[in-house]
Amino acid sequence: MLQEVDLMIRNATILTVDPERRVILDGAIVVVKDRIRDIGKTDDLTRKYKASKVIDATDKLVMPGLINTHIHFYHHMHKGLSPECLDGWGWSNWVHGKIATILNAEDEVFGGLAVLIETLRSGTTTVLEAGSYNPEAVIEGVARIGMRMIIGRRVFDKLPQAASGQKALIQDTDTCLRLNESFVSKYSAGLANGRVVPHVCIVGSGRCTDTLIIESKKMADRHNTLFNMHFARSIEEVQECVERTGRRPVENLHHLGVLDRNVVLVHMLQVNEDEARMLRESGTSAVFCPSTALKLTYGISKSGRFPEMLDEGVNVSLGTDAGDCANYQDMIRVMYLGAVLFKDLRMDPKIMGAEKAIEMATIHGARALGLEKEIGSLEIGKKADLIVIDMTSADWIPLYNPIQNLVYSASGSSVKTVIVDGQIIMEDSEIKTVDEQAILRKCQDLSKGVLHRSGVTAFETRWKVV
Repeated sequence: MLQEVDLMIRNATILTVDPERRVILDGAIVVVKDRIRDIGKTDDLTRKYKASKVIDATDKLVMPGLINTHIHFYHHMHKGLSPECLDGWGWSNWVHGKIATILNAEDEVFGGLAVLIETLRSGTTTVLEAGSYNPEAVIEGVARIGMRMIIGRRVFDKLPQAASGQKALIQDTDTCLRLNESFVSKYSAGLANGRVVPHVCIVGSGRCTDTLIIESKKMADRHNTLFNMHFARSIEEVQECVERTGRRPVENLHHLGVLDRNVVLVHMLQVNEDEARMLRESGTSAVFCPSTALKLTYGISKSGRFPEMLDEGVNVSLGTDAGDCANYQDMIRVMYLGAVLFKDLRMDPKIMGAEKAIEMATIHGARALGLEKEIGSLEIGKKADLIVIDMTSADWIPLYNPIQNLVYSASGSSVKTVIVDGQIIMEDSEIKTVDEQAILRKCQDLSKGVLHRSGVTAFETRWKVV
């Protein structure tokens, strides 16, 4: 007697990313409600189960949904608007001085939905969002897309010289803490059957006092959630911290007692060997955002130590970052950069590589979010968060090694089906949960108001526009 189940995906090449890192050829996955019931060879599972819905994954790759551990919603409304000649601090001052102050809740909600459509289409099922100025409207407005999300409020209480262009957004420490406490408390039960939850988010990167950092970590502990901030990004940040405390940034966090398993630090380009050890021993996660580091000249070639951090045992995950500093949300493209950058920088072709990039985009991302027992790999009992990728397009052919083709040849356009919590939210490239075209039209319409209120010239180019 065949067991009745909800979904079977069969005839697939499966990247499980399980503890054994099995690749199952001609494999099948069985789903009941929101969980993986079984995984194995197609012949074996078709003799055991009868599914209400069957997906034939012949010539397709099935893998865990990608996990993007650093993304911004509100930044999406100025995608491609800032001058491309700015470095990290110059860009940050430009966008926070000219755009962030004039955005409203509707801008953030539809900017968020637009960026989620882009990242969903390229295979991401889970995101860690880096803080909005209207987080209540955002968390309620974006939950309907069906993805797994951790969302925050954006606050900071300090203004170093390098961030002088952001003075309109600074708030006192008590206000920052009160706003975050209110947001996290209000949504602690989560939305969308628990797929969308809040976390404690502060800006970081030298823009937060030690008091705000300490008290925010305590808040995250009280609410059993994440504590997230940008950190150790620039030389200026290191210099300021050493001058103020006598310690480097990560070393100072260690001194303050806030490094921990629920702490996620983004960028982390200024980390030395001792600090990497502190991260490993505490279980703190670091997020590598290679596309932003390259575009805004963060100095990855001079100071980035991600291969060494991984060798040390630090949990390193991947993020796309914002629409106006990384400019794209395709995690497969980000995996490519994660795999290849340090091969050249270290003049070592054996360093990093395709498998390591996939791990950073899946199980390492899950571990950063404290969800490694639920998502990040395809295993019996875990949540059914997975993607189906077509391997018949020109960028996949000829196909010998699906792992290498995925990371080095493909892009997110190969993703055809996305499943979250056992629910199909994109099938055959059609998003089922929201009206994609209506959202994109609305986002484009709202951009006219952004331009009008900001007074920024829309089309910056070195070429002559006639």
